[in-house]
This record gives sequence, structure tokens and C-alpha cells, in this order.
Amino acid sequence: MSPDRLQQDLDYVVAAVRRHDTSLGVPAIYFLWAVLVPVGFALPDLAPGIAGPYWLVAGIGGGLLSWWLAVRDARRSGINDTADGRRHGLHWLVGGIGFLVCWLPMLRGAPIELAVGNFLLVAGLVYTLAGVHLERPLLWSGLVMLAAYVVLTVFALPYTWTITGLAIGVSLAWAGLSAVRAARHAA
Repeated sequence: MSPDRLQQDLDYVVAAVRRHDTSLGVPAIYFLWAVLVPVGFALPDLAPGIAGPYWLVAGIGGGLLSWWLAVRDARRSGINDTADGRRHGLHWLVGGIGFLVCWLPMLRGAPIELAVGNFLLVAGLVYTLAGVHLERPLLWSGLVMLAAYVVLTVFALPYTWTITGLAIGVSLAWAGLSAVRAARHAA
């Protein structure tokens, strides 16, 4: 039996044993997005002209950095669950495509508020479903986004984007702290 085959077998056993555990995610990824989201959500209120370019750069760059942080975390923990990695990657890739599709109404001359509202709806669904299927702490961030979408759609309050971004940032930071505490408790 080759060392590679033995490693694959051990990875399979570890993944099977841990499959029943609910993943808390990588704290560094939560903290990254806890910074990126409030800044990006404040832009429609404070500097709407740079919101789109910010999310293009921060969304793609943050996604790639998140991927790298997840790979690094998996290597450090010694667990190589490629099926779980593919599930995460596919989930966020589909979410990223959904985010890009949100900008299509602008090509037909729709106001940017429609695209940004669609973005928040897609983000809420993507995060909530990630919380259901991948990492439980993301559920609360997704629910905050869906509630914010309702508030933005129904009431159109001033600085709602900024307040929503702060609430999401706090919920992501809380998820990161929860993951850190859980990891310390498990060790």
C-alpha cells in the first residue's frame, strides 16, 4: 500500500467520522468578511459611485482569499475532505454568479438601487443556505441580510445600508468568535 493511498484512506475515515459534526467554519474568513461587508454596505449611502467597483474587487479578492484561508486551515488541521471542499467551492461559486447576475437590470437602464437590492436578497439566501448546509454560524448572518432586504424594500429608511452592513459585520465577527471559542474548547 502506497503512502498516498494510505493518506486517502485515512482522510476518508476522518471525513466519515466528522461528517456528523456541524462545521463552525474558519474564523479568519468570518473576520475578513466582517470587515469587507460593512465597508461595502456603507458605500451606497456614502459614495454610491464606487460601490460597484468596490464589490467587484472585494468580492472576487475576498472570495479568493477566503478560499486560500480555507485550504490553509484544512492543511493545519490535517484533514483533507475534498468532497466538503468541493461543496463549499460550488456553493460560493454559484453565489458569486448570482451576485453578478444582480447587475443585469442596470444593462437595461434600471436604477442601481434595484441591482443593490437584488444583491442583498441573493446574499441573504446564499448565506442562509450556507448556514443550513455548510456552516451553522452563517445562518444568522443570512437571516440578518434577509431581514434587511425586507426593511430596505418596504421602508427605504436613510442609512439602512450602513446599518445593515454593521449588523452583518457584527454577526460575522460573532460567528468568528464562536468558532474560535469552540476550537479552544475542543482542544
